[in-house]
Amino acid sequence: MNRVSRAGRTADAVFLAYHAIVADGPEYLSLNPRTFEAQLDFLLAKGYRSGTRSDLESVAAGRRLPGKTAFLTFDDGFLDTYEVAAPMLAGRGFTGFVFVLPRHLDDGAALAWPEVDGEVRRHPATMRSMTWEMAAGLAAAGWEIGAHTLTHPRLTGLDDERLREELEEGRRLVADRLGRCDTFSYPFGAWDARVEQAAADAGYRYAFTLPIEAQPVSGPLSLPRLTVDDRDTVNRFRLKLSVAGRTLLFSQLRPTIRKLRRHQVHSNAE
Repeated sequence: MNRVSRAGRTADAVFLAYHAIVADGPEYLSLNPRTFEAQLDFLLAKGYRSGTRSDLESVAAGRRLPGKTAFLTFDDGFLDTYEVAAPMLAGRGFTGFVFVLPRHLDDGAALAWPEVDGEVRRHPATMRSMTWEMAAGLAAAGWEIGAHTLTHPRLTGLDDERLREELEEGRRLVADRLGRCDTFSYPFGAWDARVEQAAADAGYRYAFTLPIEAQPVSGPLSLPRLTVDDRDTVNRFRLKLSVAGRTLLFSQLRPTIRKLRRHQVHSNAE
């Protein structure tokens, strides 16, 4: 598999990862709609266009994109991705990518897995999936609909058989309903060489990571994104999008920075 630009970045492209867009949602899994709107307006004012599937092909081939591009991606298939985020994007001429849990779309089920059980109890209205009809509407509007496994497990901890099922069956269910499914995002950002190879074997062409520590290099099946959540004011968002900010967040220095921040928080609390 050909590698792409260092850490999957170019000076003109940013990859952003969102979850819920709600006023009172789970910590680190949500963003206030007003802040989200301000971020979109910032992107628009700075001349960004939204990234598309064809733009991914250009990035993977090492070609320059036509101007500054923001890939706006949404994990899990939250109902508010359709009801709140999509209209905001459409009003600015943007489209996005959404990675769904296909079994949840049958009836707009609760987005529930062990790590978010508490959030489902505290925010039941937020922790719900969109439906197939909604996903089809987004696809018709130019969105790319990808898979996010069946049950949202940490893929690195699965045996080969379960890993294959989560990847292949998730892709099949989306493709059967919407015609294709070539994109994927790794739940929790849990990814390694074995998981990447399994994603390739399942037929995905592009997959997105969510680096917690560092990811200095990438390929079409390991494109790193910047997490955006309730901590990201417009000023913080601006810093994240800068070339220096992106380079730092994906670099080997990130673990050290995280340790320093934790130490500072601990010291301030004493």
